[in-house]
Order: sequence, then structure tokens, then C-alpha cells
Amino acid sequence: MGKKTFSFDIILQPEFPSNSLVLIQEALRITNQYRINEIFKSRLITIDSKKVRSSNGQWWKADGGLEAIKNPDFIILIGGNLPIQKKSKKLFSKLRTAHKNSSKIIAVDTGVFIIAESGLINKETIVCTHWETKSNFIERYPDIKIVENIYTINSNGLMFAAGGISTLDLILECIKRIKGKSYSDEISEALIYRPREKSTLQKNENFNLSKNNICQKSILIMEKNIETPIKITEIAKKLNISLRTLERKFYNLYKMSPIKFYVNLRIKFARNLLFYDDRKINEISSIAGFNYNSVFINSFKKIYNKTPSEYRKYFRNQQFDKSI
Repeated sequence: MGKKTFSFDIILQPEFPSNSLVLIQEALRITNQYRINEIFKSRLITIDSKKVRSSNGQWWKADGGLEAIKNPDFIILIGGNLPIQKKSKKLFSKLRTAHKNSSKIIAVDTGVFIIAESGLINKETIVCTHWETKSNFIERYPDIKIVENIYTINSNGLMFAAGGISTLDLILECIKRIKGKSYSDEISEALIYRPREKSTLQKNENFNLSKNNICQKSILIMEKNIETPIKITEIAKKLNISLRTLERKFYNLYKMSPIKFYVNLRIKFARNLLFYDDRKINEISSIAGFNYNSVFINSFKKIYNKTPSEYRKYFRNQQFDKSI
């Protein structure tokens, strides 16, 4: 590759996670610093070239708008908390043009929603997103292959990182592929970090079934039956244990019954839909497996001290409040 400078245009969506951006910037900066050369060049891009706020309330100045993108080596799209509400035909067009011109496109966190909306994903493309938004993504795009890995790399130039530290894993892998292992090793050593393989699962440590953990096996069954909940007795039957044994294990580990845990799990699922989506409350109630809206509202309020409508309104006001 010689002394070629690799360009990264980083598109920031409103309410994006700043930790992903910082990890990307630090990874690129460290190599430039160690090699005393501008090997990696990056710019912050927003749709309208104006400042954009991250999810922690910080405002970030852009280096330019979408019109500034001119066939970079990489486009990194960092999604935000409003992936569907902030659609942009101009962005879709820019992504399609860049992909056609062989720019590699990396979607971070909810950025996968934007890539799906742009029409770039084909039948062979494998994507990933943060586990909190996976169910929401499947609801919207049931025909797209999605996995629970921390990142995916496709032969068509599309890459996806689930968010958080997985963003660093993917960037290190990209750097290793274009500049070699010595470059990526320098970065990981400077950050005191050991890169993970793309086959790593987001919940690998917490949901390791090799330990024969009855509770974790039960939770996996619950997660697969959110919209149409099954009886706890059926879960116990599937695991070939008595209901009393299952209840005792949940009380010992979680200090609550499996029934209550199941309800809380469905409420958390609904919370994520309230946060990332604009579906109506009664629709979310149904998707979360509640036959009666009143039961859903009361159960939600017991956990979050707000009704679903109040919860959504509270966060939406923060997300659109430019004074914060």
C-alpha cells in the first residue's frame, strides 16, 4: 500500500454514542502519532454540516456536510437513539453512491437501520446491531440476516459493529487488513486492550450454556417467547425439571420468581421499543406479550415510576432539547 493516506468520513447521527466515536478517533490517532505520519485521515460529517449532540448531551462540531464526502476509503455511520425518526433521502443517496464507488461502509450500533433503509443490504449480507435493538430490527426487516456477533464483515464492502467496545474491535480488524498486524497491535497495546474475534457473541459470558445454568436456559426460552409468552410450567417441562426447582433457583439467584422475572424481561423489551421506536403504546404492549394495555401500563410504572407515555415523552424532550 506504500505511504497512501486512508480517509475516514465519520457520519454522526443525532444522539449517537460518543464512546464509539472516541474509540475510532483514538485508534486512528495512535498510529499517526507513532509513525509520525498522517496515515489515517478522518473528518466528522453531519447531514447539514451543523453541530450534532451525542447521547450524553455533548455537542460536536462537524467538519462538513454530506456534500463534503468525496469517495473516501471508509464511511463510518454511527447511529443514534432515533434511527428511524431521522431519515434522510440525501443520506441514503450519498451512501448508495459511495458504495457504488467502492467506499467501505461501516455501520455502528443503530446505523444498521439506516443501511437497511438505504437498500444496500442484499440476501447474502449479514448484519448485527446492539442486542437492545435486535428485536426491533427483526420486526422491521424480517428478511435480513442478523446475528449476535460483536461485528460482521461482508464481501460486498458493508461492515457492522454492535456498538460499545465492539466498534474498536472492528476498527482494529480493518486496520490490520489494510496496513498489517503490526499497526493494529500498536494500537491495542497503547489502549491496553486485547482485540476480540468477530465470532465473539455480545452476551457470550452471561449466557454460557456449557455451565448448565438452569436460570440462563430459562431466560433464553423467555427471550424467544416475548410476543407470545408461555407458561412457566412449560419452561420447567422443556428443561426437564420441576416447577418448584425452577422457582427455587430463580429465588436464589435473582431474589424473585420466574414469573416476575419474565414480566420484567418483557417490560424491558417494551422499554427499548419506546426508546428507539415510534410505535403506539398499545402496539408495543401487544408486541411485549400483554393482552391488556392496563396491565402493561401498571407493570411498567412499577419498575420505572412512569407510565410508558410519560417515559417516552421524558426522553424525547431531552433528545430534542437543544439547550441541553
